[in-house]
Amino acid sequence: MISIILFTLPINLFPGEIVLSRGISTVTLTDHNISLSYFVGMGLNPGDLDGVKSFRLSPWGWALAFCYIFLLPGIIAYRIYMKQKAKS
Repeated sequence: MISIILFTLPINLFPGEIVLSRGISTVTLTDHNISLSYFVGMGLNPGDLDGVKSFRLSPWGWALAFCYIFLLPGIIAYRIYMKQKAKS
């Protein structure tokens, strides 16, 4: 459920970098937050990618995405399991 939200809504939570190309110059913007929905093409307006050559997550962005997609649901499921186990 959390991954569906992160991949469909343009929530800029994950650190990454954007490479802009204008004419013969190329500029890299580091420490810029990126949404996971940009990687599947959702949440983008027609002019959002003008001049953008590429964008990628930083290592910290990959770690944060892993935590939100896998660890957070696992912790929630474990808490529910432990609470139901304590009741019975």
